[in-house]
Amino acid sequence: MPAEGGDGMRHPARIVVLGFLAASLFAGPAFARPEGSPEPPAGGEKPPVADARPVVLQAPDVELLDQDGGNVKFRSDVLGDRIVVLDVFYTSCGLVCPILSAVMADLQDSLGERLGKEVSLVSVTVDPATDIPPRLKEYAERFHARRGWTFLTGKTDSIAPVLKSLGAYTADFTRHPAMILVGDARKGEWTRYYGFPSAELLLAKVNELAAARRVPLRRSEEEQRSYFTDLPLVDQDGREVRFYTDVLKGRTVVVSFIYTSCMDVCPLLMANLTKVKTLLGEKMGRKVHFVSISVDPEDDTPEELKKYAERWEAGPGWTFLTGRKDRIDWVTYKLGQYTSDFQEHSMLLLLGDVKTGRWVKVPGDQPPEAIVERIDTLLGKREMGE
Repeated sequence: MPAEGGDGMRHPARIVVLGFLAASLFAGPAFARPEGSPEPPAGGEKPPVADARPVVLQAPDVELLDQDGGNVKFRSDVLGDRIVVLDVFYTSCGLVCPILSAVMADLQDSLGERLGKEVSLVSVTVDPATDIPPRLKEYAERFHARRGWTFLTGKTDSIAPVLKSLGAYTADFTRHPAMILVGDARKGEWTRYYGFPSAELLLAKVNELAAARRVPLRRSEEEQRSYFTDLPLVDQDGREVRFYTDVLKGRTVVVSFIYTSCMDVCPLLMANLTKVKTLLGEKMGRKVHFVSISVDPEDDTPEELKKYAERWEAGPGWTFLTGRKDRIDWVTYKLGQYTSDFQEHSMLLLLGDVKTGRWVKVPGDQPPEAIVERIDTLLGKREMGE
């Protein structure tokens, strides 16, 4: 029987956590800054040290079941536009899962009234064949889960894509990774912690995300120029352009990262962007501008980018950029998309309204209609002056 939650008594979550801490098995600090981060061009500022590595969450909107047996859509209902802390587990797990759940329970207590309003906790089973809603309900009660902490199960073919999107899928569910994700689903900003981060660490990340939502979005032109950098790059027509002044300033943009010799993700991304361009119609080049930055500037000369743009019938309003490698590296780093091996570049799209300061990250393989919907939201908020 679970311990009662009265004064002077400690429920099993606390006992498990304290026992585990006593064994000194908790993971150390969050991910350090990746090796090989680029040096800024001469005269530029040094890259900040990152406390954790962000991840891209391509959440499917599949239908699942919560612990009460209710039907919910994973992306639209469960994640929504909330700040979310998410783990994976299974109810018959003997060690790792109770520890993770204990951390979540401690975080639940720290959140207080914020739970279910500003912040959601989500636990996804890796064993949907066994973990039917009544079992989830019983498990949730063991950790005194309150409204705002959702436990999810469903059909195997619905749970699998969710686990894959979280980076938690394994053929043998008993070998699933110990991990917790924290993110702002509205902005698409996620951090994955492997091991057993403390509730204090998770709460600090939640508070950071919440504080970022309260920061005034509009920044002065000088602040934006300084952040994005105004380094000189070269477009597909061989013209020198300043990244902020000539490419971004005042615009609503869709930024992508490509290289012309790419044979796998880039053609898929470009095909999707071409469909987005078609759906935008007259907005393309007038209200919305596409910016594709080569992550292989040493091979992607302006001439190569020109041929690439023509191959995809890019047309007006679509700028392709190359330039000195140190400058391209610094621009991609400032946009959070730098990688020392350009072949491992992200398929992520950055949708932003530079005028209002609103930015969202969108997986490049999302349906074109969904991407256009996000763009229209940015345009709508601009027109309303938000």
